[in-house]
Order: sequence, then C-alpha cells, then structure tokens
Amino acid sequence: MNIRWVDTKQFYETIIGMPEGIERDQYYIDQFLSPWQQMMTMVAGQMGELSDDPFSGARLWHWLIPNQLTQVPESLSKLDAVNAWQLGESAMLKAVESFASYIEQIPIESIEGWLILADPKTSDPIGRGYTGGVDWMQPRFVVQYSDPNDDNLSRLEGCIVHEMHHLIRSKVVPWNMGSATVADYVIHEGLAESFATTLFGDHVLGHYVTDFDDSELDTARTLISENLTQTGFDTLRAFIFGDYWAEKLSLPRVGMPTYGGYAIGYHIVQAYLNKTGHSIQSATFVPASQIVEESGYFG
Repeated sequence: MNIRWVDTKQFYETIIGMPEGIERDQYYIDQFLSPWQQMMTMVAGQMGELSDDPFSGARLWHWLIPNQLTQVPESLSKLDAVNAWQLGESAMLKAVESFASYIEQIPIESIEGWLILADPKTSDPIGRGYTGGVDWMQPRFVVQYSDPNDDNLSRLEGCIVHEMHHLIRSKVVPWNMGSATVADYVIHEGLAESFATTLFGDHVLGHYVTDFDDSELDTARTLISENLTQTGFDTLRAFIFGDYWAEKLSLPRVGMPTYGGYAIGYHIVQAYLNKTGHSIQSATFVPASQIVEESGYFG
C-alpha cells in the first residue's frame, strides 16, 4: 500500500502568484476540483445544491476559491509555520507502516491525502476550525483547516490517520450507508479515532470525543445502546452527529448530544481493546457487532 500526499501548498503558492483571469480559475479547477468532482457532485445532489457554477462544490465544502487567494491567507502561513505538509506525509507513512503485518489483507494499492484551506467565514465554528472527510469512490481523503490554532494543529496528524483508517476499514469490512446499522457507523468512527490515539497519543483526541460531561455521555450511551440495529442513511447520521447537525441537515432529531455517536464509538472500541488485548490493527478486521458484544461496554 503506497501513499500519495498531494502538494497542495505548491498549488496555493502557484495560484496566489498568478494574475486574475480565466487561466487562474482553470488552474484551480484542474488542480483542486477535478479530482474531487464526482464526490462533490454526489454530495451536492444529496443536499439539493446542484449548480452550474464551477466553484459550487468548493463553496459547499467551504474551500477557499480563486477570488479569495489573491494574497497569502493567514491559514496558509500558520500551517506552513508548523510544517503541516511535512507532518501530513509523515503521518500517512506511519499509518501504513503500522499495518505492515496485515498489508496483504488490505486491497488498496495507494491512498491519497489532501490538506485544504477552508473559509473561516462560512465554516461552522462547531468544528473548531478543522475537519476531515473521505472520497466514497476513491481511496482519497481530505483534511481542511479554516482557523488553524495551537489546539487544532496539535491534532493534525491524528485527523489525517483517522481519515486514512476509514479508507482501510471500508475495504476490509465493506459496508454502505444503505444497509449499515448504527453499530456499524459508531464502530467505524471509534476505530478511526482509536487508531489515531494509538499512533500519536491521547492529545490528538478530537473534541467530538472529549467535550462531553457525564450527563451527555450517559444520554448518548443510552440512545446508542437502544438503537444499535437501526438503519437508514439519515437515521445513522442523526445518531452519529447529534441534534445540532440533524437540524441543519434536515435529519430526524433523536435527542443525541452533538457528535454523541463519535464519542460512544471511541469508548466502545477502547473497551474492546482493553478487554480482548487485541491491537487496533487487528481490530480493524473485526465486524462491528462482534466489537460491540465483546467490549462489554453496554453491560
């Protein structure tokens, strides 16, 4: 399994140095948008946001677009100052090396990673200035920063390998949103975050795991335990992302604290690893239902 860490920093520096006009716009489309176009179009269709605007996908994903790149953005300077692009490539290599004993069981030839600058004016502040996602059709992921700061930059490597793990897990234990259960989704997220902390330590844990008081965690735990076998794309997202996002995305509200599914997924996987003694790499190949049962997390 090889890696390809895309040098988006060079793309940004090139476009910032180009004069405004058609060639500049086309450069952005060719370098940034074309590889992601299929995924962007699918997401836009699901959200009823299809448009003839060539930058509509970038706007929907809150990426900075050409007219916002006439000078060096503060976010680019901050990421460059901590060697973010070098850290990203190193994190990908570390993730692949950790699976060395299992490499023949992972049907992926290459994984591609992107670091993108996002618009702080349109990005939801609940994301704490950074987020990540994967291409559902290609072994490709993106991590994007709208407001780099000491807190979220310390989680850069964790976010990168979290998204990488999603791509690996999806190949070795295939599932899709149409038939997947709540258990499948929470374990998908819990494994990815556990992989991140295994490689880089607890300090990379995302706010979607750490920012819960006991009452919120108990609520999320109860809701997940009572709905492990629920299916349906919107239902799954409601239990994973919580009522805040359910309202924004027109999903059913189920009483879930924000990102409750992420937090419970992480705690289930941690319980499973501690109880069984399995490594996070070996757990990657275990069905979600088995992880839930053997974790003993729900008693």
